[in-house]
Amino acid sequence: MQTINKPSLSSLFDDQNLFSSFVEERSWEPGWCADFRMENWNHFESLQSSNVKDENWRFSPKSRFSLSEVNQLNSDVDLLSLSSNTHSKSRFQDLNKMILDFPSEISNIIDLKGPCLGALSNYHLTSALFDNGFFLNTVSGNESREVFTVRHKLPSSGSISFRKNVLTLCPFSEITLIEFIESDHDSNSGNLSSILHAEIGEGAKLNRILIQDAKTIATLHQFENFVIGKNANVTNTTIHLGSSECRTEIKGNLMEEGAEFENFSLFLGCGKQLFDQRTMQFHAAPNCRSNLISKNALNDKSKSVFSGMIKVLPSASNTNAYQTNRNLLLSNEAQADSLPGLEILANEVKCSHGATTSKIDEQELFYLRSRGIPQKSAENLIALGFLDEILAMVKDEELNESIRHKIESRFNNL
Repeated sequence: MQTINKPSLSSLFDDQNLFSSFVEERSWEPGWCADFRMENWNHFESLQSSNVKDENWRFSPKSRFSLSEVNQLNSDVDLLSLSSNTHSKSRFQDLNKMILDFPSEISNIIDLKGPCLGALSNYHLTSALFDNGFFLNTVSGNESREVFTVRHKLPSSGSISFRKNVLTLCPFSEITLIEFIESDHDSNSGNLSSILHAEIGEGAKLNRILIQDAKTIATLHQFENFVIGKNANVTNTTIHLGSSECRTEIKGNLMEEGAEFENFSLFLGCGKQLFDQRTMQFHAAPNCRSNLISKNALNDKSKSVFSGMIKVLPSASNTNAYQTNRNLLLSNEAQADSLPGLEILANEVKCSHGATTSKIDEQELFYLRSRGIPQKSAENLIALGFLDEILAMVKDEELNESIRHKIESRFNNL
């Protein structure tokens, strides 16, 4: 395990020697990787020194994501585990092994782009200091029953781990990818910043599910960029239950005709949790479809921020794109900010967006109370029903039951 400790400065990342020490520890990497890290470190330092007001953090307190309390980097190999349900011909390994054993095969990862939806400073920091991640390259026309599972465990308190994950679906392949972000126990409550680059080939289908159940003192950054080819389909479902604050940036790039992108998310907030979600449905080709549904159930003093954009280029005629953000406030102190947006530069399109924020329906509550259900239990049932549309996207019965059990346990502890 590599650890670089915090000097007596305001932040670990103010130390000019941090990057050089990190790169020295990874001297086994090829030159193109070291150059890529240096380029991103320079971008990070440039952004850190800028005094320009950052509108990309509107409605969200940027100070909560500052990482000023981080004391050390942590690259313990045990924090990442990979498994699959079949003996697959696909290449599924940790990124460190790929860099070490097959550097020429993955040198193109330096050309992969991020979502670039606001948190650029942390994106470049993660690109400079990523210590591991997963690499998955499927076989063309592989069996749809293949399920790949990744478990990202949080480092110890006061530490941070950076991940770079690369997913490539060959033409006409079809897989399910399940990712967990979790804490084993209270001492594993550090911070995680993770990038996912996903390239989806012609006719391929990806069903990706992320369950985030970190301890509620962790800070998380998630950057996810999907590039979707001709007649390919991505269904991305994310369930966020834990962390103190979580910033997610998700971009679906529909780059060739017939591409489809479905993005579903759920956040269950309690205490002072903050969930900041930025999304873009980027239509660059004709006859493509995208759909986003984001639902947040907020208790106590928790808060959600949703900023979503549908962008349609002039070349993307016959686009169908929809975006919905719905928030259910379970207390008088919970907050939800919604900023849906459209930028349409093409003709013959169908695009719409909407956002609602409401409290529990009194008639529904009265109906359940009249049948002898205690008020707290009735409120929990209504909230679970509100979230069911997203939960239904998890088709695996065992996994679905596990998620519902986690949510019910969270309700019972409120």
